[in-house]
Amino acid sequence: MKGFTLLEVLTALAVVGLAMVVLLQTDGLNLERTLHATRLTEAVQLAREKVEETFSRGVPEFPEEETPDESGIYRLTMEILDAEFPGVVEVRVVVRWNEGEREESYSVVAFLPE
Repeated sequence: MKGFTLLEVLTALAVVGLAMVVLLQTDGLNLERTLHATRLTEAVQLAREKVEETFSRGVPEFPEEETPDESGIYRLTMEILDAEFPGVVEVRVVVRWNEGEREESYSVVAFLPE
């Protein structure tokens, strides 16, 4: 009689089941990392836009308080500090967002004439 024994079938099912669990975990991790990369890319774009706006309008007398962006996901903060060089100010833009239970941030520093 030809065919598989019950033990062989159960072993094959166990191997396939284990492989499916590993693949599902990997897929979940990939989704999490894709979301992080998307959020980081958006944060970089927001910080860049804010610095470019500051370049075009000039350095404000009073930096903005922490403000949410249009989507409500990100919070932007601008700090204006004295630079080491005369006639130059340091503008620091920090973009913050929550990812799960931890807070992520991305910051850009630019030096502008006063």
